[in-house]
Amino acid sequence: MSTPVTRAVPVAGSVSPTFRRLRAAAVARIVFGVVWAIDATFKWLPGFVHGQTLGKELGKADKITIPVVHQWLELWHTVANWSPAAFAVGTAVIETLIALGLIFGAFSNLVFIGSAVFSFGIWSAAEGFHLPWNAPGMTDLGPSVGYIFASLGLYYAAAGSVWSVDAVLQPKLGNLSWLAAKPATV
Repeated sequence: MSTPVTRAVPVAGSVSPTFRRLRAAAVARIVFGVVWAIDATFKWLPGFVHGQTLGKELGKADKITIPVVHQWLELWHTVANWSPAAFAVGTAVIETLIALGLIFGAFSNLVFIGSAVFSFGIWSAAEGFHLPWNAPGMTDLGPSVGYIFASLGLYYAAAGSVWSVDAVLQPKLGNLSWLAAKPATV
């Protein structure tokens, strides 16, 4: 005679600590997406979209005396000045896509890494690494540094594995499945 197999029935409302951590990471992802959405909204305002503020945003090269950083800033200033409106709209589109990807959890791995790289670009070009660091009144390294670490933290926390469309996308992507976070299993 065989012995009956018993299975543990989860108690209503009980969630594993791992799943709770993943939900908290998903909430942080969504909130971070809202922050990006607010930032993207500012980029769609006429002054930025028409390239009117790019000189101010990318004109810090004159204040920086470190040769390689000065050249980096001059490069981005030159690129933006080729077509200020196109550069501004491109920036607005990228920030909007990052916001949507974070809020909906679409292509999470790509969005986390992409937003970290894009934030580094903002920090290094538009914010000029927030140099000079010895300026009177210097109090921080600029907001984009926080975006870099937040993006990487969400990536390592697997924040796209719950409450995201990645659960639907990831199995369908085949060789590109790494772009989306793997769905969490309870």
